[in-house]
Amino acid sequence: MKPSGSDRELTMAELAAQAKLDPDSAEPEPASDRDPSARDDELLDDPPETDHHLGRFAGWRAARQVRLFVGVALGLAVIVGGTVFVTHTRALREQDEQLRQKRLHPLPELEATITPGTPREMTVSDGSMRVSLSAEPPAINLLHLPDRDITLAPGVEKAQFKVVVVDGKTVELVVLTGDVVETLTREDAALLLP
Repeated sequence: MKPSGSDRELTMAELAAQAKLDPDSAEPEPASDRDPSARDDELLDDPPETDHHLGRFAGWRAARQVRLFVGVALGLAVIVGGTVFVTHTRALREQDEQLRQKRLHPLPELEATITPGTPREMTVSDGSMRVSLSAEPPAINLLHLPDRDITLAPGVEKAQFKVVVVDGKTVELVVLTGDVVETLTREDAALLLP
């Protein structure tokens, strides 16, 4: 059976009283009353400043140089990586532009012989043909048929289509590549493209 709280306090009080009455238990002398020992002259009068008062923050302060080194290294890595990314992206854009120019201008020597301001329109009044339109000169960008005009759709660089004109009337218009817009020029004409 466990003693109650008050019994335990009495027991502790009795033990404390017995300890005071016991002649064998002597209280230790105060430090100032001790005899000087042989090593007391080794104690410092003015101890050096330490980080003991900082507790766990002392470790944080001690690792300051390592954190600075790691931060600078990561910062440089991000800057170098960003520079490489931007340079590579710019080089890819330039390469794409060169390929685009080569695709749009496959024969630059021949194009150099064509004078600027040359008309880029063509008129077909009868027959069947395959026509290519291009946004870049010197190719044509407008085809005049007897009852309609054909141009490139907005945002399209090249288009090819087949056209058949019989007796002054367009009977067939088939787009092969790209996208074109037909504009009717006569009232009796009907749209051939969906």
